[in-house]
Amino acid sequence: MYQARLVTVAASAICLAFATGQAAAQSMKTLAGAYAGVSFDQTDAAGKKTEIFGSNPRAMLILTADGRYSIVVARATLPKFASNSRVKGTSEENAAVVSGSLAHFGKYSLDEKDKTITFHVETATYPNWDGIPQKRPFTLKGGVLNYKVATVSGGTGSASVTWKRLK
Repeated sequence: MYQARLVTVAASAICLAFATGQAAAQSMKTLAGAYAGVSFDQTDAAGKKTEIFGSNPRAMLILTADGRYSIVVARATLPKFASNSRVKGTSEENAAVVSGSLAHFGKYSLDEKDKTITFHVETATYPNWDGIPQKRPFTLKGGVLNYKVATVSGGTGSASVTWKRLK
């Protein structure tokens, strides 16, 4: 009798894990695709909003159905380097590029219950994020993906990020 109950509990747990895994996989397939950046708005402690990468950011997010991602964001007005060499930029040119761009890649996971996406950062141009999971509450409606960043990489405050699925 005890063994029968144990088998029933174990089988139920396996079915639940499988169903949960299938739901997460299905959600990843729904979310998977290429997205163009629409807006990256930072809000500071006083409530002041700033467009982190300007009014016309150049950005791409790629989410694969098997849980990989890549994000590249750049201000449209990044300066050209006078030296024509990325390793010989002036202090001003380097500062403009660092403050005007961000990229990271790795794996991502979804929590359907909490409606969060977590970017498991493998490498970032902001090295403080390397190896640090970045959890973001998100919504996906009509091909528009929105998520919140609790603490921005470029100072204080939070951010709201909007992406539009590419066709």
